[in-house]
Amino acid sequence: MITRSEAENIAARWARGEAEQRGYGCEPALAEFDLGWVIWTRPAPDVLPRPGDGARTVIDRETGALSTWPPIPSEEIAELYREHRPRPSATVDPWATLRRVSRRRPSPATAAELIVAGRPFRAQGAKGDQEINHHPLVAARLSGMPATARVRGAERHAELVVVSDALREVGRSGLAGGRLTAFLVRDQGDPDAGISARPCETCLAVLVDLGVLPPAELAFTAEWQHGFDGPSGDRFPPEVSRVLAGGGWLGVELPLSARLEEAEEVSGMAAFPAAMRALAEFGGVRCGRRGPGRRRAIRMLTFDPMPAARQHRALAEFAEVIDTPVFPLAVEGGDALVVLDERGRVFVLDQAGDWFVGATVDEAVTGLLTGDGPAERLRDDGTWP
Repeated sequence: MITRSEAENIAARWARGEAEQRGYGCEPALAEFDLGWVIWTRPAPDVLPRPGDGARTVIDRETGALSTWPPIPSEEIAELYREHRPRPSATVDPWATLRRVSRRRPSPATAAELIVAGRPFRAQGAKGDQEINHHPLVAARLSGMPATARVRGAERHAELVVVSDALREVGRSGLAGGRLTAFLVRDQGDPDAGISARPCETCLAVLVDLGVLPPAELAFTAEWQHGFDGPSGDRFPPEVSRVLAGGGWLGVELPLSARLEEAEEVSGMAAFPAAMRALAEFGGVRCGRRGPGRRRAIRMLTFDPMPAARQHRALAEFAEVIDTPVFPLAVEGGDALVVLDERGRVFVLDQAGDWFVGATVDEAVTGLLTGDGPAERLRDDGTWP
């Protein structure tokens, strides 16, 4: 059961985050009622409020479940909550979610909504230290899929969480005619915030099999590889060298581009030597490979620092978790942000959490383009196996 002190700490954390995003002071506000807490932020007294500001979040006292409400008086929210108290998800652990969002912002993430018979089900990617309890139909399809074809962390993706929640309420027949939408969760000011997000290859296969999406969507799961012979040598396996060369890799460091300067300006982060070397060699390379890998699925990889640079607040929080400065490097699959730390280690931040994917850039590139190599999810304390 959540205490008032815990609720106040969460409200203060969210207010600090709002102030960072908006560029002016925000104060936490909290109202207690019998079933939980209504939390919101408001501008400091010397700041004029903006239309539409002030959305409320309710934290359920018993379950820790979060729900979002319009900016109406807390007494009205409490009454509506008593009448329409949302059931906590049986797929994810609401307490784990609450612990995570009380310390770190939700982005980068994906949110999904499934509407069946006029009833909405909503979910975000399941980050944090928790076990995912999928509906048996979803679990069976995941377990029946070869590991080599499964995207890293797909079982935590919002699209599968929301379908599992809906199946528990309406059954498989109830999914007929449902409408699924997904969008990227990004910080305020990021042009990618709120744009439509196509589910990953693993999610697409499950969703089509369950009849949530049409079979035509499977076109986006088809194996694809583009490449040609590139620089000789044994630095990378031949299959990796071909994909890199096909994306424009020359195997040498080139003069740093304006893209790096733009990433520094947008993120407010200074590129350290390891980042400058990596972007001098790989910046702008678009790796055209998708499909089953040696141990897990391979996704498209583009060495562009800007998508991650625009998430600099999330990157700064991640740097605190691992106690090492980081810099944006690439984007995987259109939604997962690849970053490099000052020691040369490579991590991926996505809707399923934070992942260690290589002790060096070369190890990470090889692993991401072959489906091999490390892919360890970081625990909430920043450690990994």
